[in-house]
Amino acid sequence: MNRTDKAAAAVVAGIAAGAFTLSYEALRGVYLGSDGNHGLSPVYPLIVEGFVTVAVWVAYRLRDHGWKATAYPWILAGLFFAYSLWSNALPETVPAPVVNGVPSLSVPLAVHLFTHLLKKREPLAVELADYGPDDEEPMPDEPWPAWEPPAVQAPIFAALTEKPRAVTAATDSSALIREWGRRNGYAVKDTGRIPVDVVRAFMKAHGEAATP
Repeated sequence: MNRTDKAAAAVVAGIAAGAFTLSYEALRGVYLGSDGNHGLSPVYPLIVEGFVTVAVWVAYRLRDHGWKATAYPWILAGLFFAYSLWSNALPETVPAPVVNGVPSLSVPLAVHLFTHLLKKREPLAVELADYGPDDEEPMPDEPWPAWEPPAVQAPIFAALTEKPRAVTAATDSSALIREWGRRNGYAVKDTGRIPVDVVRAFMKAHGEAATP
């Protein structure tokens, strides 16, 4: 906070203190004019002006939760401020039942104002406050990242457990491989295992992957 802000804050504090002192005396005089316990008159102004202060503070704390959340504390602050203005401007016109009823009215309103603050500041309640059960979830403003297919990892023990298939006389293509090998100068027996080099040469000649 710079010097200008500090000076402005000091002026605001001075105005608030002076206004509170004058309003305090006026509200205390209104209470003394009623049939209440005059020994408790110093407490009465604190109830009225304190309620206005707390309601404004709750509205400030809920400033990021939309006008629906701040409307209730502002209404209560305006209600008690109007009563304070009435008591300061026309103290003789304030009926005694109204004077005596303000403390009783302020108790449930203060408790409900506090619960309103707690409810609106809960993360889940704030997120779902403006959405009904049939509404869709709001889309984020940020662009979605590019989708990448998940990496497929081969089984760790696949290479150790899988054995290459041997090409023998029982294989369906063994006769073709033997005949092709003899035509191309390889020594291939009529029975038994076909040499690996013959099988690879056959598959390479026919455009297939060689499997030993």
